[in-house]
Parts: sequence; C-alpha cells; structure tokens
Amino acid sequence: MVTIALLTIKEVIRRRIMLVTIVLAVAFLALYGTGVHYGYKDMGGSHYAGPMQALIAPMFLSIGLYFGSFIVAFLAVMAAVGAISGEIESGIIHAVVPRPVRRSEIILGKFLGYSLMLSSFASLFFISVLLIVHYNTGLNTSVSAGTIGLFCLQPVILLAVTMFGTTFLSTLANGIGCFMLYAVGVVGGMLEQIGHFANSQFLVNTGIISSLVMPADSVYRKIVYTLLSAPDASFSSMMMGPFGSVSEPSVWMLVYTVIYIMVFLTLALMVFSKRDI
Repeated sequence: MVTIALLTIKEVIRRRIMLVTIVLAVAFLALYGTGVHYGYKDMGGSHYAGPMQALIAPMFLSIGLYFGSFIVAFLAVMAAVGAISGEIESGIIHAVVPRPVRRSEIILGKFLGYSLMLSSFASLFFISVLLIVHYNTGLNTSVSAGTIGLFCLQPVILLAVTMFGTTFLSTLANGIGCFMLYAVGVVGGMLEQIGHFANSQFLVNTGIISSLVMPADSVYRKIVYTLLSAPDASFSSMMMGPFGSVSEPSVWMLVYTVIYIMVFLTLALMVFSKRDI
C-alpha cells in the first residue's frame, strides 16, 4: 500500500498537476497579497481608518481562506478524478490488477498518496495566507495545529468522493459530478449565513441540509469562526456576510465529516472489488 502511495505521488508530479496548481496558487497569493497590502494601506488614510481597518483585516483573511478552499478542492478533484477510471480507459490497470496486489490496496494506497500530497499543499497554502494578512495588517489569530488540520480536511473530503466516483464513472462524468457536489455545499453554506442575517429559518435549514450532502463548507466555517473568535475580532466575524460564520459548527459536524469520508472510501472499496475490468 505504501508503494502504491509513493507511485501515486510520483504520478501526480509526472502529470504536472501539482506543478500547474502551484503556479496558480503562487499567482493567486501574489495578487491576493497585493490587494491586502494596498487595500489596508490606503484605508489607513480614511477618516474612519481605525474602525474600518479593524473590520477589513479579518475580512481579508476570510476571503483568502475562502478562495483558497476552492484551490485545494480543485487540486483534490483534478488529481484523483481519473485515479481508477483513467487507468481502466488506458489499459494500465490490466498490468496492475493481475499482480499479487489486492484491489483494496490499490484504493487505499492511492487515497493515502493523494492525502499526503493534498495535506502538504493545503498546510503551506494556509500558512501563506495567514502570513500575508499578519504581515500587512498585523492581525493576530488563534492558530493551532487543529485549525491547520481542519483546512487539510477539506480536500480529503473531496478526495473520498472523487475516489468513489472514479470506480464506476468515466473520468469526465466523475469530475463534473464532484465539482457540482462541491458547489452545492458552497452555495448552501452561503445561504445559511444569509439566512442568519435575514432571520430566515428556511435558508438556514437549506444550508444545514446542503452541509450534510457536502460538509466541506461547514469545515471552512468552523475554521473562520475559530480564527476570528478572539474578543477583538468577534465583531468583524459577524460582519463578513457569506464569507464569515455567524455560528460555530459543532464538534458533531466534524464527527459526521469523518464518517462521511469513511463511508465514501468504503463504497469505493466495495464497488472496485466487484467491478469487472
């Protein structure tokens, strides 16, 4: 299984998926850093400089993490979208399955390899966003290993779903399905935040249901709430609208997320073990 994990990482590097994602991430961080620097600096000359800067700094942080979640989700789906289906379509899988390697080891090995790669990338991206905001605005946040782990958990959720889809769908269909499922979670999360401000229980319930369908956005909301729950930033976290989090997702949501990942991974194992290739 470890061998397959290492081969999976090498395959991602060979296909230049990681290279393209790193280039896009650097471009995003450069543009983001420029916006944070000049936006915060120019606002310092405003008549309402103090209150506005206290509001805009947490907002910059939440926006960076919000769109950063899109980038790591993109990497998760694009890296694993053809993990099994692509090899079946190209015939490579026929050279692997006949060997003394269990099909479960193929799934678990690929999942482990992708998880290690995604976690490393997500950790570096998360730290980069925090450093950019802190350097330009001086915003201090309550960062912990648990918070970084939550950010790394987001792409793993998409990875589990993608690994399940690649066992029975074509590469294209799997990619479209995973991105659409992620979009459902994101839109639902935004509707939930709007529902809190608009006092609409229907929108709040819609967001809760969507988070059960795809819990990645709920993990993001917990990250933002945790980072901006300090007394000097709590007011700002309430004013960030769809990018913030009015209420903190419970620990049971994290338990559900872990079960969600395990369920889809188990389904991937079951489907692939019975698939005729």
